[in-house]
Amino acid sequence: MAITGFEWLVVGGVIVLAFLFRPRLVTDFARSMGQVVAEFRRREDPGSTSGDDELLIRTARRLGIKTQGKSSSQIREEILTRADRGQN
Repeated sequence: MAITGFEWLVVGGVIVLAFLFRPRLVTDFARSMGQVVAEFRRREDPGSTSGDDELLIRTARRLGIKTQGKSSSQIREEILTRADRGQN
């Protein structure tokens, strides 16, 4: 079901009214949509890492653990193993 000419006028009118009476609503909505798109792109790109993964990798490197080719769960296990050895 396609949007016809009259429906576009209604949509445009609602957007204009939102800008006139609630400009913060529009900016908040646009910011939220930007965050949704960014999150979607992060999940779509398997090479990207989240902030938690970056912290995990930095911690592993500080401990001298090689991270290349390992999953985050494998890196966590090695960090925990190294921490257990350090306490004993």
